[in-house]
Amino acid sequence: SVGGEFGSAIAFIVEWAPPGKRGLYGSLQQISVVAGLLLGSAFAALLTTIMTPEALEAWGWRIPFLLGGVIGLVGLYMRRNVGETPAYRRAVEAPSQPAEKVTPPMLLALRAFGFATVWTVSFYIFLFYMPTFTQKFAGISRSAALWSNTAGLVLLMLAIPVMGALSDRIGRKPLLLACCVAFIILPYPLFHWMLSSVSLTTIVLIQLLVGLAISLFAGPAPAAMAEIFATRTRSTYMSTGYAFATTIFGGFAPFIATWLISKTGSPISPTYYVIAAAVISL
Repeated sequence: SVGGEFGSAIAFIVEWAPPGKRGLYGSLQQISVVAGLLLGSAFAALLTTIMTPEALEAWGWRIPFLLGGVIGLVGLYMRRNVGETPAYRRAVEAPSQPAEKVTPPMLLALRAFGFATVWTVSFYIFLFYMPTFTQKFAGISRSAALWSNTAGLVLLMLAIPVMGALSDRIGRKPLLLACCVAFIILPYPLFHWMLSSVSLTTIVLIQLLVGLAISLFAGPAPAAMAEIFATRTRSTYMSTGYAFATTIFGGFAPFIATWLISKTGSPISPTYYVIAAAVISL
């Protein structure tokens, strides 16, 4: 559900940001995404800890979905009460900007598509697929896998605003490039370490390190992506580029990871997918 509102949410927050604070304010969108993942992961971990497997599979899995429905009331309130940004109102009243004729918005959407590749792949591989991977190949329990994933999410959520604010001071590109380089260099040795030294401590340390690496991108990325586009085209084409990257590279990431393992026979093979995504975004 966050994907469908991604472009509009980022455009809205970044356009309301005070001068020199776009990185920090844009990072709030990513904090909300990770907070949602954190609540889901922590609540799933809690249920697997306090419920028997039979009860969880029979009816307990419905509890998070019922609680998640509450967010619909928040969304309804926002739709009815939140106004447009000043930047959007000025853009509607002003003539089209010449820059839009130089670079067609669809080409900028293609840039956003490549920009978001490592972002979405790292999220889906290390935050969505990792609990399944660690259960199957590292041999830890379901609750331990979810709790270790939760630890990484906590650090990620804390680090995102720090990186967003840092990007306002030193620029977006150094942090974005650092993340891409990290996901070119680190995935293979981290997976090898995890599979050769199977322990919960090792997995937690890896999850924490990955969370920190993702924050290098997730902090400045909302503002950086918004700044690719003019106000008139921002929400539509930013959403288009990000949505296709998420659908093709992110949504299929667990499937592709499983396919790579089945074809190569190596549990480390999903790292090649992460590395390829980092090269594209770099």
